[in-house]
Amino acid sequence: MSEPGEDWSQLVGRVVELRRNGQVVRIAEVEDVTPDSSILWLRFDGNHGRQLVTRTDGYELRPL
Repeated sequence: MSEPGEDWSQLVGRVVELRRNGQVVRIAEVEDVTPDSSILWLRFDGNHGRQLVTRTDGYELRPL
């Protein structure tokens, strides 16, 4: 994961693209982030609920 750097706390409440291999997987709101920015929770619209994402999952985040 990359953008916007190492501190994911700045993304809380923002809408982001969740990408893998250059492709958009989902668009979601960052709901919460651990203090060390190693884990975040994404909230999706509709029936998709939430997703836990870790830095080691291989995703990239791009703020919208």
